[in-house]
Amino acid sequence: MSRHSIAFFLSGAAALVDQLVWMRWLARALGSDASGVAIVLVAFMGGMALGARFLGPPIAASRRPARAYLTLQLAIAGWAITTAWLVPALGAVGSGFRPFAALLVLLPPTALMGASFPLMGRLAIRNAERAGQDTARFYAINTAGAAAGVLLASFLLLPALGLTRSLLVGAALDATAGLLACSWLAGGMASRADQDPGLDSDRPGSFPRNPGLVVAAALCGASGLGLEVVLTRLLVSVTGASVYAMALVLIVFLVGIALGSRGLAALDSTGDARRIAARCAGAVALGALLGLVLLEARLGGLRDLSNLAPSAGGHLRLWASHAVLAATLLLAPTLALGASLPALVQAAGSSSGQLGGLLARLYAANTAGGAAGALLAGFVLLPWLGVLPAAALACAPAALAASVLFGPRWKSSVPLAIACAALAGYLLRPGPARAEIIAKSTGRVSTAMIERRPGSDTLALRVDGKVVASTEGIDLRLQRLLGAIPGWLHGEVETALVIGLGTGMTAGSLLDLPELKRLDVFEISESVLELAPHFSAWNGALLSDPRTNIQVTDGRYALARSSQTYDLITADPIHPWTRGSSDLYAFEHFQAMAEHLAPGGIASQWLPLYQLTTADVRTIVATWCAAFPNSSAWLTAYDLVLVGALDRPVAPAPDAEPRPLTERLAASLAEVGVGDACGLTALLAGRERDLLAFAEGVPPMYLDHPVLEFRAPLSFLAGTSREALAWSVRPEFAGERPACARPQAERSRALALEFLAAPEEPGQAAAERYGAALLGIDR
Repeated sequence: MSRHSIAFFLSGAAALVDQLVWMRWLARALGSDASGVAIVLVAFMGGMALGARFLGPPIAASRRPARAYLTLQLAIAGWAITTAWLVPALGAVGSGFRPFAALLVLLPPTALMGASFPLMGRLAIRNAERAGQDTARFYAINTAGAAAGVLLASFLLLPALGLTRSLLVGAALDATAGLLACSWLAGGMASRADQDPGLDSDRPGSFPRNPGLVVAAALCGASGLGLEVVLTRLLVSVTGASVYAMALVLIVFLVGIALGSRGLAALDSTGDARRIAARCAGAVALGALLGLVLLEARLGGLRDLSNLAPSAGGHLRLWASHAVLAATLLLAPTLALGASLPALVQAAGSSSGQLGGLLARLYAANTAGGAAGALLAGFVLLPWLGVLPAAALACAPAALAASVLFGPRWKSSVPLAIACAALAGYLLRPGPARAEIIAKSTGRVSTAMIERRPGSDTLALRVDGKVVASTEGIDLRLQRLLGAIPGWLHGEVETALVIGLGTGMTAGSLLDLPELKRLDVFEISESVLELAPHFSAWNGALLSDPRTNIQVTDGRYALARSSQTYDLITADPIHPWTRGSSDLYAFEHFQAMAEHLAPGGIASQWLPLYQLTTADVRTIVATWCAAFPNSSAWLTAYDLVLVGALDRPVAPAPDAEPRPLTERLAASLAEVGVGDACGLTALLAGRERDLLAFAEGVPPMYLDHPVLEFRAPLSFLAGTSREALAWSVRPEFAGERPACARPQAERSRALALEFLAAPEEPGQAAAERYGAALLGIDR
């Protein structure tokens, strides 16, 4: 590989490393809800489009293009380093001005990234007649570098180094790319440009006018990014929304574009370039619909998808299965998408000498169209229509681009239209579901559905294909105890906050507290909120209670920016396995919970002992204890409830008589196997000194290095953290509970030991027996 190819490859890798870090930082500064996502998208895509359109032509016209490329890459690297201080500082900006400040921070580097595309064209294109093929070559190399950047960042840099140090690596890659290109191109390429003035003769106002090609580029971009948004939503319902699954989807998307572009570059002759561009655009739409048909055939349906993961074979098998599913759906449209932009360049460049300006206009249109397509898909098509209709409509811009390019030969697009209509009709036909779907809602953030378990009245809530809660007795036990334990310990809760609504059962448990006057609930997904009424029988008709105030917002972000204090703060069970959810287990978030407690206030947090290793559990315990000097842990079954406070104990003394339960709270807990205050006290598993000893030597997790986000998906196949569960029922703690709680605690310990002694397979059956026994232990 030549040095300029390596330079373009490295710049693509650096761009994705930078962007993945910036996206995480901006999501925290602006919120991960729909509005925050929109601002981030506009900042990235808008900046690249503006940079390509307005900075690209004059930079590409430089008499020293190699030096200009070096300057550009060094400027991107320098600004990237600066953002390590600028983006975190956005938190100090007022909420009304924060989106504009974020745009100002990201506009310079993204504009420079956009401007680099026409400059790469200036350096790589040998002559106007081969503009499309040469564009395809450097576009393929740069996009392949982007795919490598996602792989490098998601699987190596971010897990090992965290965000800030990964950004520094990205900046080093940018600088290296510029130095490589300059050292090789400073002599040879400059002389070639002198010999072929057509490659550097751009002048303001002299750009070739190809409105049809520019429109087609925008339409292809709209379909490309629109389909990425919709199809990624579909894929995560199957693969799960872990950081690795999402990275694999993006890698397959980028690899497909790179291969498609490289395939066009390999053509000996482009023939009728406009006709080839039309076929590429049409193939984007046809390929997406065909990919959906293939995925439906592979999965047996696309209407009630759930997370699928091999139960054996390890992580490589798991990731390979995810990659195969992504390739089945994405490879056909991305191959065509990768060929479409170079084909448009060839169609326009064969009759023009101003290639720098031409590349700038086409790339800017393609990028701006992509931003519009992504916004339209995420904020209009998905919420209004659902996944499959949204995917079908996202194909329409590419099909329209084909019609624009065929022009007077419109009859050539008729077979394409017929094929697309036939495939869309096949996909949208009524079809049976594999489970009994009670309700379904697709929103701007997630897709949620409620299904009934076969042969029972149990309802389960799926969010993006993953079951997050159900009305199964053991799930109900956890969610009621998550609110009841801190509420009972406090004794006079008047104001409470729950982060995450889910089924509403955690928030609903707080309605049993007699002094409660106000209950705030922050839920990020409007689709989850829409389905909550179906759980009214289990959540105390939460939505109709006048004390309840529900906001659709990113709970972590809203809490950090709120001035309200609460007597009790808790969170609906949200597993750190899901991408971004580990931020809810970081020290900064736990610290925000502590800072928003009123005097004497108490907080609680769910800690699953399954799909996490003991090291993961210890990390969460260490982080919780770092934020709350007074802490305790309570075992519900194969979950812990962590309780914390700043200025009061959060566990009854061994010689104290437990505070009696109120009548309403006692009735609620009796349904889940806890009959009285002694039964509730029997769940105590450790005080702060016990927790500190359990997590000794383990550092807390901070937002800059969210290790759980990358470790938890690797722990997914680990089953139950047996060591952590055994610690929770250790015999030496027996005397630390009040005397009335000890007999029931011993019975619970015996059940846990029986579960731990059961064979690993079938683990689910053993877990169900354990849960059923706990539900009936005090009845």
